[in-house]
Amino acid sequence: MSRAAESVRRYSSFFKKQKALDVLDYGTGTMRNALFMADNGFRVFAADLPEQVEKLRNCPALLHVERLLATDELTNSSLNVDLVLSTYVFNIIMNQEERHHYLKTAVANLKAGGYLLMEVRCRRPETACDVACSDYFGCAECAKTLTHGELDMLLNPFGLKRISHYYRSHAVAAIYQRAHAEEHVRI
Repeated sequence: MSRAAESVRRYSSFFKKQKALDVLDYGTGTMRNALFMADNGFRVFAADLPEQVEKLRNCPALLHVERLLATDELTNSSLNVDLVLSTYVFNIIMNQEERHHYLKTAVANLKAGGYLLMEVRCRRPETACDVACSDYFGCAECAKTLTHGELDMLLNPFGLKRISHYYRSHAVAAIYQRAHAEEHVRI
């Protein structure tokens, strides 16, 4: 089995201190992050596309997670988790409507005051976008990478405010916190 994402390993103790113990690994893939969190005392729900969920159905690792859900099931659920993990999922969702739906679903399953950990491939500062690209979805290099500022623009309208971030050579990881119920949010 592969190792959990760097951001998940790095921030797991912070989430434990915050008592953010109920976790949704949204875009679980091979369940590497879900299993790491479960092994470290978190209660974990794992979700992915129906075809990936079908591949995982008989996986012995499922004994370690609370529940495995297909994304279409997740849309109509309200898990009310403390934390949503999203590692590199945004690098494969290219359609703006699908990204919006993904974020709306994540927020719908996240309790007020809960956290979203988003890790994505980041654009290297020395790699300038071509002058013909006026929109970060316009060219392949830009569409597959994001900066923390671009993440803020995508996540803030959902009532998510960045509280921390860090860059590595190829990635940016950011923690967002959902607005409390009394704060008005427009999606």
